[in-house]
Parts: sequence; structure tokens; C-alpha cells
Amino acid sequence: MVFSEIIGHKELAENLKRMVSENKLPHALLFSEQPGCGALTLVLALTQFLFCKTRRAIEQGDNAWELKGLFGEDHNAVPKGDSCEVCSSCIKVKNLQHPDLYFIFPINTTQTVEKGKKANIDAYYDIFRKLVIKNPYFSEQELYKEMKLENKMGLIGVSEANWIMERLSYTAFEGGSRVVIILFPERMNQEAANKLLKSIEEPSSETYFFMITCAPGKIIKTIRSRSRLVEVPPIETNTLAAEISQRFKLPFDKALLWAKSSQGSMGRAIELINESEEDNETFEDIFSLFSFAKQKLLPQMLEIGTSLSQKGKEEQKQFCINALKVLREAYFYKIGSEDLSYSSPNRAVQIKELSGWLNIDFYQKGYDIFNNAIEHIERNVNTKIIFTDVCNQIYLIYGGH
Repeated sequence: MVFSEIIGHKELAENLKRMVSENKLPHALLFSEQPGCGALTLVLALTQFLFCKTRRAIEQGDNAWELKGLFGEDHNAVPKGDSCEVCSSCIKVKNLQHPDLYFIFPINTTQTVEKGKKANIDAYYDIFRKLVIKNPYFSEQELYKEMKLENKMGLIGVSEANWIMERLSYTAFEGGSRVVIILFPERMNQEAANKLLKSIEEPSSETYFFMITCAPGKIIKTIRSRSRLVEVPPIETNTLAAEISQRFKLPFDKALLWAKSSQGSMGRAIELINESEEDNETFEDIFSLFSFAKQKLLPQMLEIGTSLSQKGKEEQKQFCINALKVLREAYFYKIGSEDLSYSSPNRAVQIKELSGWLNIDFYQKGYDIFNNAIEHIERNVNTKIIFTDVCNQIYLIYGGH
């Protein structure tokens, strides 16, 4: 990944390059974003720029064999202000196979790795690498889906911390920088954090920790306080629309609708445009839940609740997150601000219909219902009780009656 390939974030990219070139790059950076806004693409571009042999040669004033071997006699072919893409380091980083680049991400037992045993994290690398190369804007739920974690939640535990500590105890394979990229560090437990803390506080020379989170407040305080926060904003709407138009061969005006509904998230845009049958089923369940409440059909609501209780924890959480999004979209229709709803073009009619069913005072109550459900799922409360309660509360306080 090179900086020129990143969608938007030009000023942030320039700041990161400047830190590297001026030798002012902090040893621990915490990138905070809403899912799919491009933090991983920035981190991968930063890592490639850091490792790039051509950049190092130029900054060290080396115009001899290294540059000539890569670009021949044409000095205009030497890239300026970005990775070269052709040196051995750039190629290895692009393929996620550089020996001094390490990834840590939440894992758990899965039938796809070691027949259900929890293996070392590098055993999951092939699955992870394919996902990153295919879509670097993936969400936590997409990662779990690729690893087939079923009803489990991922965790960064002490075994993952020990794994990286052992590798960092050796000299860098290529004698330069080493980078550890930690995805979703909010899934790190206290024991793992304690193991990594000293390395993050006092790293060895040219060792960098780049962390990517969508929930900085959930990261263990000792880790958060030792890292410099980098806030990755949503991608500007017109920039995102231009990328969607080019990638999906859509007219710009239609791409603009998808960009608005994605709220600056390329990951969300990809998800919406490529919506699977399973995603459509989730939306229909949310819509049906409110429709049955409107008709005072509690048994049918409880059937949906029972079905949800039998799904995996991440699917259950995602259902609640999607329900919160639906409520938000309907709320803006309710108050006459349709342009702020950012509803998927495929669902705008149903969202508008839903907004007509709900009283204005229901929305805050609805947010509380689904936010509490997410909290209880994470605390491993019996999910049949959780979703029975969700159905009962919606039925009792439903704003349409």
C-alpha cells in the first residue's frame, strides 16, 4: 500500500510521512476511527514508507547502486514523497510477508485452524492476509466471519503477547525497522497488556507499535496513555463518491447516494453495495420486529428473539448495532431531515415508513434497549433472556401506540 492509493486523508498522510522523514515518528501510535474509514490503509502505507529502501537511500544521499539498480539511468523515475513499490521491502510489505512486520489481532478457537484448538497467532495469518489484501476496510465482524469463529468473540491474550515478545527479542531480520500492527486492541486483556507494556513504553531502537481501534475508550488505560492518538476522520463525501463511482462503475450521482449513506466509511460502502442475502435478512428481521410491535403481535416478536438467541455472539451484536443504525435513520426522517438520514438507497422507502410508525419519544428508549443488549451480550448474559427482554420492552413502550 502506498500513500497515493489511500482514499482521502491527504493531510494526515502528509503528517505521517513528515514524521518518518524528520525522524520524529512516535514508537506507539493509536489510530482511532469509525469502522471502515481507512485507518488500516494509512498504517500499511506508513509501514511501507518506513521500510522502503529507496526512500532511505534518497534521504541518506545515496544515488549510487541502490537507485540505479531499481530505476536505471532515469532519475525522473525515482518516486518522491512516497514508497517506491519496486524495492524488495516494498514488495514484501505489499504482500504482507516482510519478516520484520508483525500483526496481532483477536483470535479464538475455530475449526479452520488446528481442528478447534487455539494455535499460535501466526497459524491464522493466511486467513488474515487474504482478507487484508482483498479488503483493507474490513470490520471486526468480517474478520471473525473469515476465521469462522461461530459464536465466539476474539481475544488478544497472554499467549499472543508472549508470541510477539519472543519475536521482538531477536535482532531485526533485515537490520532496520520493526513494526507491530495491533488490530482491535480493545480486545486485549489485562495480562496481555502487562506483558506488552514495557515494550510499548521503552521499545528497542526502530521498533514501532501501530494500533487500530474503533473503541479507544475500551482500551486498557496503561496502553492508551503510552500511545499518541491519531484520529482518522470519515472520508470526505465527494472523495468517497468518486472512488465508489470508479470501483463499482456507477454514475457519480448514484455513487454519491451510497457515499452519503456510508457516512464516510469505505468499508460500509462496500458492505452496503455488496449486501448479501444474510444482511438483507437481518434488516428484514429488524423491520419485522417493529412491524409486529405495531400490530401488537408479541408471539411473532418472540419468535424473532428466539432465532437471534441461537446465533453467534458477534452476529447478535451486529444485529443490535444495525438496529441502532435503523433507528437513527428513521429518526432523521421523523424530524424532517431526510438528507441527514444517510439511508441505503435500497431501504429508504422502508425507513421512511418505519419513521411514521414511531413516536418521537420512542427513539431514546430504543437506543437504550439495544445498547443495553450489546453490553449484556459482551458480559455473556444468557442470550435468550436478552432478546426476550428486548422484544418485551419494545412491545411495552412501542411509540406507535
